[in-house]
Amino acid sequence: MLPLGGPDPATWDALALAARNLFATHAWASTWWAEYADGATPHVLVDDAAAPSVVLPLHVRGRALRQVRWIGHGPADLLGPVCAPEDLPRAAPLLQAALEHGDLPADVVLLQDCPVADAWWEPLGARPISTEVSPVLRFEDGQTWESWLASKSKNFRGQVNRKPRTLERDHDVVVRLATAESLEADLDALFALHAARWEGDSPLLDPRQHRFTRAFAALALERGWLRLWSMDVDGRCVSSLLTFAFGPDVYCYQFGRDPGMDRESVGFVLLVHAVRDALEQGAREFRFLRGDEDYKYRFADADAPVGTFAVPRGLRGRAAVAVAARRRDGED
Repeated sequence: MLPLGGPDPATWDALALAARNLFATHAWASTWWAEYADGATPHVLVDDAAAPSVVLPLHVRGRALRQVRWIGHGPADLLGPVCAPEDLPRAAPLLQAALEHGDLPADVVLLQDCPVADAWWEPLGARPISTEVSPVLRFEDGQTWESWLASKSKNFRGQVNRKPRTLERDHDVVVRLATAESLEADLDALFALHAARWEGDSPLLDPRQHRFTRAFAALALERGWLRLWSMDVDGRCVSSLLTFAFGPDVYCYQFGRDPGMDRESVGFVLLVHAVRDALEQGAREFRFLRGDEDYKYRFADADAPVGTFAVPRGLRGRAAVAVAARRRDGED
């Protein structure tokens, strides 16, 4: 397997922390590469090899149509340059130079899941392909659980206060975090509950993504990022929530619950617990990530949409991007 190249993992992860992006870490990229590389060639661009401030973790795949994409795409919900916000303007010139000098062979550069608000790609002449919502809950400085709850509707406050009490009145309830000893079994429960919730229709149920999620969760546990919540009711896990705490943000990555206990709102109760913990631990944002599921908007107060943008190169690239753009226009 080819090494990724680029800066050392500690430097890479420090830049990911400055970018406030878990999915930009070396840990994510290296775990993804081990599972999803499939013969692709890595092209990790840096603005300064001695003291990098911008990293573009890219790879090239395909022969008939050479596609450049982010390392980490697919399982990731947020991608882009690995750098502090003030260094973002350096990203487009770095990518443009690599394309023009032939260091990055490409017919199409597909920039997936980039924050729409940070249009660093515009100097490249990129064309929009798709956009997806990404709900987020932002906490204010000095906010407490009580003050946050007071900002919500009377109906929401009533549910937050009533549903956990009702569940605890009628059952033996234990909410816990995964440990090194329980991780494998807790992930098994997450996958099973997720499959039950989505009736087999979810990317997480793919065996490859199972392996990837297990591998990254183990790394995240070692680094102190993992927050895999499980709720046991009468000794049985009925709800599971895979989150990660990275820097000032918590990422709500995957969810599972027993549909047979929907009347007891076990998913809602566990999510309330996780959101409260994030606030009390000093998080600035609770990120629900891609997707417009209703439960996210019960908590979220903002949206941070992500988009996919394509940079065509040559005739083949322009033709491929034109087809993708027409498809997008037709869906709109």
